[in-house]
Amino acid sequence: MEKRRRAALIGLLGAELVSTVGSRMSFLAIPWLVLVTTDDPTLVGVVAFAEALPYILAGIFGTPLADRFGVREVSIVTDLGSALVMGAVAAFGSADFTLLVVLIAVLGALRGVGDKSKRVLLPPVVEASGTPMARVTAVFSALNRTAMVIGAALAGVLIAWLGPVGAIWADAATFAGCAAVVAVLVRITKEQNRPARAEGESYLDSLKAGYAFLRGERLLRSLVGMMFVTNLFNQASAVVFIPLWVREHLDSPVALGWIGGAFALGAIAGGAAFAALVTRLPRYASLVAGYLVGGSPRFLVLAFSDDLRVALAVTFLSGVAMSSVNPTYGLLMFQRVPRGMQARVFGLTGAVTFGGIPLGGMVGAWSAEALGLDGGLLLAGAAYFAATLTPVVGWRRWRQIDDLKPGAAPAEPPLWQEYLSELGRRAGVLDTGPAVPVSVTLAYADGGWTVTARRGRRRLSRPAPISAAQALRHVAVLDVPAAAEAVAQVHTDDRRRLAVVRANLAAAESALAELRAAQWPGDQPGERPR
Repeated sequence: MEKRRRAALIGLLGAELVSTVGSRMSFLAIPWLVLVTTDDPTLVGVVAFAEALPYILAGIFGTPLADRFGVREVSIVTDLGSALVMGAVAAFGSADFTLLVVLIAVLGALRGVGDKSKRVLLPPVVEASGTPMARVTAVFSALNRTAMVIGAALAGVLIAWLGPVGAIWADAATFAGCAAVVAVLVRITKEQNRPARAEGESYLDSLKAGYAFLRGERLLRSLVGMMFVTNLFNQASAVVFIPLWVREHLDSPVALGWIGGAFALGAIAGGAAFAALVTRLPRYASLVAGYLVGGSPRFLVLAFSDDLRVALAVTFLSGVAMSSVNPTYGLLMFQRVPRGMQARVFGLTGAVTFGGIPLGGMVGAWSAEALGLDGGLLLAGAAYFAATLTPVVGWRRWRQIDDLKPGAAPAEPPLWQEYLSELGRRAGVLDTGPAVPVSVTLAYADGGWTVTARRGRRRLSRPAPISAAQALRHVAVLDVPAAAEAVAQVHTDDRRRLAVVRANLAAAESALAELRAAQWPGDQPGERPR
């Protein structure tokens, strides 16, 4: 049984690897097919749009059906349907462009639902295998990065060897293989397979519930919004800034491949290291460091340097740093989104984060044309940096990314972080969550009461002495009986000790007076000692 559960996890991860390789092959093979059959670059954009729009819409409106009819069955059916559609593209796509666009749109819709269904299959399979979810999400992300590199290289080989149609047939085979792996190896319970049916929700209720959940999750909304911005500028960098920089400074398409390869290699190396260390690393710090190190420096190095070696070094390090982002995001989604809503919420969040990609090329082209290449790079770097400061400024909410034991509080942030958070809250620029709290401390030491005020970790006043009566009066106003009793008990003990001291002092003075009287009788001449 244990081996079967492990085999299910390995099979599901392997299916995702094969699917990503196949999708990457078709990503290159289909545009090449359009170019060789129509010789019109504009039609390549039409085909890309025909797949992207249904992919986004199906992720939003099709995923409630996956919850109702079973995510496992939907994953198998969509993969089989994708295999048939890809076969039709290979067989008939080169004959009629209109038919090709229709088939590509159907393929996008199938993949939009199928990709989300396979993601929802992951948590129950991981739980059954006994593997930490954090490690699996890191491995999942690293496999995706690796598959994209392998798929691009394999697509080039297959297109050169078999032509674009042969590469598309190979992609159809990968979809069929994924369906077979899930059908044979993956087994989950009925409740895990049909969560929406178990809750008795209608289609519209399921759709509304997913939207309402995401609207109420401020942390997820903030993360998804930030990823929209970062994906937008990542796309601008890939399709506009880097090609322009290479043409202006190096004039060699080989350098374009070197830069893309450096980032991919760094992401693969970083992903492997992160998968090994993910259970020991704090997630919040990993996410912040990944974005700050791997984000804006990629733009700034192109703006300030024309040396390919410097650009490759920074790009490689950026790939290593960014390898922590997707696993952290995926794990947060799995942990915060209820199982019965995962397909719906994943569809919504995927639509938002994916929505920045089509806009990236336009924003990059506009900024490069209006401000020049260097100006566009500086603007993109500044915008990227501002977006990735969101977890720092709003650290009180974003620290929820870390796993905390029940009742535990996160560690105190650095003092500069508190100042930055408070400035952002007062300026109203960013939603930083609740204001930095003010604490007033009443302390008793060395027989005296003092009061101290702090804002976060910053001291607002030095310890100021107050009388016992003032301390008792102020605590009584709080309507906290236990605190009032504690202060009253200290006050009573002080008075009792004071009474004992006074009694001892009176007794000592009386004994001293008797001693003086005994040593100096009243009839003896001379001055008595004082």
